[in-house]
Amino acid sequence: MLLPIALLLLPLAGPAQAEPEAKAPFAGAKAHAAFQWQSATGLRYVWWLPEDYDGKAARNLTVILHGTGGDHRWGWLNNPAGVFRPLDIVVSVDGTSPGEGDTRLFLNEAKDVESFHAFLGEMRKAFAVDRVFLYGHSQGGFFVALFAGEHPEDVAGVCAHASGAWSNSATGKKVQKVAVAFLHGTGDPVVPYGNSAGSWSYYRDQNIPMLLLRRMPGYNHWPNAVRATECLDWCEGMTTQSPDRAIALAKEMLRPKGPDQYQFDIPPAFAAARQVLRRFSGEGHDPFGNVLGMLQGHADELAAAIEKRAAEVAEALQKEMGKKLELKKAPLAALCAYRADFRGVETAERWLGKIGFDKTAVAHDAKTKPVFDAWYAEKMGDGDRFTQICAALEECWLHDGFPAEIGSRLEEWKGQAKSLDLDKKALKTFDDFAAPWISGWSADAWKVYERACSGWKVPK
Repeated sequence: MLLPIALLLLPLAGPAQAEPEAKAPFAGAKAHAAFQWQSATGLRYVWWLPEDYDGKAARNLTVILHGTGGDHRWGWLNNPAGVFRPLDIVVSVDGTSPGEGDTRLFLNEAKDVESFHAFLGEMRKAFAVDRVFLYGHSQGGFFVALFAGEHPEDVAGVCAHASGAWSNSATGKKVQKVAVAFLHGTGDPVVPYGNSAGSWSYYRDQNIPMLLLRRMPGYNHWPNAVRATECLDWCEGMTTQSPDRAIALAKEMLRPKGPDQYQFDIPPAFAAARQVLRRFSGEGHDPFGNVLGMLQGHADELAAAIEKRAAEVAEALQKEMGKKLELKKAPLAALCAYRADFRGVETAERWLGKIGFDKTAVAHDAKTKPVFDAWYAEKMGDGDRFTQICAALEECWLHDGFPAEIGSRLEEWKGQAKSLDLDKKALKTFDDFAAPWISGWSADAWKVYERACSGWKVPK
C-alpha cells in the first residue's frame, strides 16, 4: 500500500506509558516484559526476554540503536515486544555520545565504536547469547553499518533502516561473514531512499555476499517492527547452521503479514527468502551440506513457488507494456517494486533482462543530476525548475529514487503556466515525458503490482 508522504518525524517518545521497572538482567523475568538498567560504562538500556529463556541455553540477542533525538527507550516504544524479533533477547540502548538534553547520539567516531563494542561484551556476560544482530534506525542505521566494518567478529548480521552507510564504513574481507540488510521507504522525506539503494550497490560492488535491499514503496521515515524483523530474519537465515531454522525463517519471510501498526502492507520478502533457500541448492553463500530428503524437498517446493509467482507477476506487467514490451509504457511503481522484490529470482532476472531493465536503469541513474540540481536549488525560480526537470526526465525517467513529491509539484507548476511564464516547449516536454512518468508512479500503477501479488499463500 502506498502511504501519503508526510514531512515530519515520528515522535521519539511513543504512546504515553509507564517507564520500565529498573532491574538488572535476570533469567526469571516474565517473557516480553520490559525492564531498564545501566551498563558499567553508563549506557542506559531497556531489555526484555523471549519465551522459555532460562539463562542457560544461549539465545540470539538483537540490539536496537535509535536515531538522532532518541534514547534507550526508543526501541521499546517503537518496536513492540512480541512483534519485533519475538524469539530473541532484545536490548534497546542509549547512543554512545550525549546529545541535546537527555537525548543520545551514535557518532561516526572511533570512541563511539569502541564504547559500543564494550557494551556488547557486557551484554554477552549479562545474558546467555548465541549470535548478535543489530537493528539501527536513521543515525543508528548508519552506525550499525559502520560497526559491522570495524568489529565484524561481534555481529552475525545488521539491519540499517532509513539510513544507508557512511562513506568510511569498512567493507573488507572480514565483513563478508556479516549479513547486511538495508531497509528503506521510498517516500522518506528525511533520509532519501537513494542513500540505501546506493549503499547496497556499493556493498555489492565490494563483493559482500550476504546483502539485501528491502524496499518499502511510499513508506516514510518511521520505524517499522514488522519489516525490520523480516530483514533480521533474513540475517539469521543467511547465517544459521540449522537447515530446519532456515526453512522456518524463509516461510516466515514469505508469510503475508497484512497491515502493520502503521497500516502499511506490502508483498512478502520474496527475494530475501529466495536467498536463504539457495543455501539448500548449493548455489548460495555458505550452502548447507547433506540435508534430509524431506527438508530438501520442502526447500525446493518453496523455491519453485517463488519462481512461479515471479512469472505470474511478470505476465501481469507485460500486459501493461504492450506487445513490444516498451519500458516507457510500464507502470513504473509496479516495475521498480518487482525489480527489488524479486531480485535474484531466476524467472524475474530473465524477464528483466529481456526488457532491458537493468541496462536502461544504469544509463538513467547516470543522468539524474539535472533533476536533483533543479529540485534542491535554493535560488532557482519555479518556472526554470519546471523546465529543467521536465527536460531532464527524458533521459532518466526509470530512476528509482527521486523525491516522491516531484510529480505533484510539476503538476502544480503546470497549472500556474501563465504566472510562471512557461513556454510551449516546456509544456510539450511535460506532456511527452513528465506526464507519463507521473502516471507511471500513480496509485493505479502500484495496484497492478498489488493485484499480481495478491492471493499468495506459503506452501505447507
